[in-house]
Amino acid sequence: MRNKTIFDAIKYGNNHLSKIFSNYENETLWILQKVLNEDLTFITLNKNQPISHENYAIYIKLIRRRERSEPIQHILESVIFYGYKFIVDENVFIPRPETELMIDIVKKQIGKPEHVLEIGTGTGCIGLSLELEKVTNYFESIDINHDAIRLAKKNATLHGCNKITFKNENIFQFIPKIKYDLIISNPPYISIKEIPALETEVSLYDPLNSLTDFKDGLTFYRFFNDFGKSHLKKDGFMLFEIGQDSQVNELKKIFSHNVYNYKFIKDLNGKERFILLNKK
Repeated sequence: MRNKTIFDAIKYGNNHLSKIFSNYENETLWILQKVLNEDLTFITLNKNQPISHENYAIYIKLIRRRERSEPIQHILESVIFYGYKFIVDENVFIPRPETELMIDIVKKQIGKPEHVLEIGTGTGCIGLSLELEKVTNYFESIDINHDAIRLAKKNATLHGCNKITFKNENIFQFIPKIKYDLIISNPPYISIKEIPALETEVSLYDPLNSLTDFKDGLTFYRFFNDFGKSHLKKDGFMLFEIGQDSQVNELKKIFSHNVYNYKFIKDLNGKERFILLNKK
C-alpha cells in the first residue's frame, strides 16, 4: 500500500474537522506540523511528499481527538500567550486570549511593581509574561495544584526565567511574609449552576476547580477583599479577571469602598472583564 502524502493528510483533516470547527484549515495544518515537526512553508511547498505509515497513523489519532472536541491546545501541547509559547496539558486551565490584557493593564496602568503575588499559577503564563516583559523582579506564584506548579516550572525553564518563586500552597491557608505592591489572579469565577451550560470543549477538558468555586463564583473575590486589607501595601494594586458584566454589581458590594478605589476594565469585545483595585 502506497504511503499517504501531505496532500492526502490535509484533505483528510479538512474533511473531518470542517463539519465541526470554523477554523478547521488552520487546525489541520497545526496538527500536521506537530506530527511532521516541520514548518508551514515546508508543508505548503511539499504537498506530494510521502508521510510514513507511522506518522500518518499518529496524525489520524490526533484528528480524531480533535473531532471529539478535545481542545487544540491539548493536542498541540502548547498555547501562545502574549506572543510567547507555553507548554499546556490536561491538568491546568488553558490560557485564553482575553487574559493577555492583564499584561497590558499592568504595564500601562500600574508600571513596575516591586513585589508581586499571583494567586492561581496555572501554566505560569501571566507571571512568566510579566518577567519576560521586564515588568517585575520579585514574583511569587501559588497554586494548590502541584501539577500546575510542575508545569509552570517547565515553562520557566523553557523561557530561561528565574525570578519567579512557584509555591504549592492553598491560598486560604497561605501566610505571606511580606506585603505586596500587586496581587493578580484569574480565579475560578463561574458559578456551579452555570457549568452544565458551558461548551463541551470547556466543561470536559478544563479542570473543574479552575472554572468554578463550586458555589456562586464569588468565593475568591470575597477572600481577596480581606486578604488585600492585610497583605497589600498602601497604594498597592489588585487586578482580577471577572465573569464579565454579570458579576459587576456583586463585586461592587464585595469590595470595601473605604479601603479600595476600583474600576472595571472592558475587554476587546466591550465586556467588563477585569477589576483593578487601588488600596487607599
